[in-house]
Order: sequence, then C-alpha cells, then structure tokens
Amino acid sequence: MPVLSKPCVLAGTCPGDLGDTEVLWLGRQMCVSKASNIIKVFGALEAALGYINYAAVVCRRQGKCLSRAYWSLFNLGLYLATGDDKYYGRSLYMLNKAMRCILPLLPDSHLGWLYCLDRCCAAVNNARAWVRWAERRMAAVEEGREAILVLNHLGNVLFEAMRTCRHGVKTSRGFVVVKPTHPPASLPYWW
Repeated sequence: MPVLSKPCVLAGTCPGDLGDTEVLWLGRQMCVSKASNIIKVFGALEAALGYINYAAVVCRRQGKCLSRAYWSLFNLGLYLATGDDKYYGRSLYMLNKAMRCILPLLPDSHLGWLYCLDRCCAAVNNARAWVRWAERRMAAVEEGREAILVLNHLGNVLFEAMRTCRHGVKTSRGFVVVKPTHPPASLPYWW
C-alpha cells in the first residue's frame, strides 16, 4: 500500500485547487472564482431548471406549459454561455409560447397572496422561487442583464401556473380556497 508523504486533508483545498473554475460567459472562456456572481447565476439557473422539470412531470394539466417554460430557461442559459443571439430569441419565443399556453387554463379567481394546497402548486412555487433567485443573481452581474427580462416574465408565468392549481388566496376580505374546474374558465376579468 502506498504511503503518502503528506496527509490529504478532506476539508479545505487540495494542492492545485485555487478555488477557481473555468466558465463560458457570453462566448468568452474565463477563469473565475467559484464564489463569483457568474457562477452563482449558473447555479441558480441549474436549480431553477431542475424544479421546472419536476413541476412539468408532477403537473399533468400544466405540463405542456411548464415544458415550454423549461425550454425558455434552457435557451437563456445557452445564451448566457455562448452570447449567441439565436438562443436569446429562442428563449423569448418559448417564453411567449408558455404564456399563451397558460392563459386559457387560468381560473377567474381572486388575486392576492397564494397558499398552495396541492403538490403541483407547491412544485411550481419552488420553481418560481428559484427563477426569482436567478433573476436576483443576474442583477449582480454587469453583462447579460437583458436576461433579467426573461427571468422576470418567466417568474410571472410560473405564478400564473400556480393559480391554475388548487390554492388558497389571502385577500383583504379573508381566505378563499380556489379549486380550478375542468374545462378551464374564461380569461380572468383583469386580462
């Protein structure tokens, strides 16, 4: 059995690990700290993708719309990595498709603070929280800020997807439980 001349420490850094990592950002290969805002953006995007994917699997009725939201975010990540405008355009296109998909499913319900009352709503809420987190991380980066537009609207689409599930709404008049019906109701009065 070989003997190491110096013991390997499990916590901390190993020899040769300076805490930096390679990243492709807007078409440039960069070496940045693992604590940089760029790495945090990609981490938040990755988490958001995972949660949107989970929501698309859990939510049968909204699955198609959530899949479109997933591809919007996926293409946004490709844009941030490559800087290629075709990915940004594709992201906007899929975002538009997700919005158009979710609108007919919306119930005519009260607007207010939502409390999720089923698994689908909770899954979408987790995805929405991570998209908002990615949006906040994106605001801390100097370049690529146009991605904030997509992230903001994607968060709004996910909020509307939550409204298509069984949920409670806290309004000024009290707590209302909303159980969306099949077939979906007409577009809401505020649209």
